[in-house]
Amino acid sequence: MSTANEKPASLSNKSSMETIRSHILADPDGDHHERDNGNAQEGWMVAYLDLMTLLLALFIIMGAVSHSKAGMKMEAPTSPQKSATEGAPVSDNATVQRQGQKKGQENSVERILGSNSLGGVMDYKLSPGQVRLQMHASMLFDAADTNLDKKSLKMIKNIAEVLRNYRGKVEVAGHTDDIPLKRGRFRSNWELSSARAAAVVEALINLGIAQNRLHATGYADTMPLASNATPQGRAKNRRVEFIVEMGPEFLYER
Repeated sequence: MSTANEKPASLSNKSSMETIRSHILADPDGDHHERDNGNAQEGWMVAYLDLMTLLLALFIIMGAVSHSKAGMKMEAPTSPQKSATEGAPVSDNATVQRQGQKKGQENSVERILGSNSLGGVMDYKLSPGQVRLQMHASMLFDAADTNLDKKSLKMIKNIAEVLRNYRGKVEVAGHTDDIPLKRGRFRSNWELSSARAAAVVEALINLGIAQNRLHATGYADTMPLASNATPQGRAKNRRVEFIVEMGPEFLYER
């Protein structure tokens, strides 16, 4: 009886185990849950590593940009002081350039004067914004006189050709020495110098120089070039000047 009763119990236990096993195989939720947790943890680590990689790359780029800007700031003070060709300071190059321009302007004035038979007759001086041409008064006038003869008019014709090479206004300036006038129709060197300048202006207008470019000024003995203590100095001070205002182009040739 006991043996008969034990056999069914064994079969019952075996049946119960099979049932549990079938349930586990049929519904493995517990095992899936563990795998899901493992996959989630692995995915989180991958995302974290990707984020760290991106941050590292960002810091590297920012560091490179900052370093390049710092290098540019360090080089900035020295680079403008060197030229691209010879490595000379810009100030030296500018000086050389100005000297070259002045030399070219002097050559132009000398060429124009020479081509109009005034080379060696008229002196010139260049300064910023103007060119000053001058000649001895004896080349145009007799002593204490303002009349222009044929020889003087030929000289002024050549001067007019020179002035046509310039665009600016022209001041015709008369100068004398400091010897007072004792006789004649002029009471002072002021009147003499002004009358000579006016006579030259009228002659230039008759030769086609626009009158709105011209004006006459008498300076008497107030602007001497040399000492009036010697005959040579007084002769140098008696002169007629043509002061031409210059624009940025300075000079053009027709």
